[in-house]
Amino acid sequence: MEPLIAWLRQAGSKLGNPEITPETDLIDQGVLDSLEILRLVAFLEERFRITIPVEEFVPQNFRTPSTVAAMVARLDGAPGQAASRH
Repeated sequence: MEPLIAWLRQAGSKLGNPEITPETDLIDQGVLDSLEILRLVAFLEERFRITIPVEEFVPQNFRTPSTVAAMVARLDGAPGQAASRH
């Protein structure tokens, strides 16, 4: 989860470097907006060698770092996904 937290801290730096914990509400805290979610998806797909299908673009999957990590873990093990080499 550390690469994810590091990315989110960088994204949140426009807010004055907010504390990002696994349970930080990223949307309510303003860390993620629609553009930042798209940037996060690009980062996740490249970093973890996964594809995030459009049906996964729901607020519940991007609410906290924990929910993002759970989505990545679920997709990383999905049939047809390349195994990630972190």
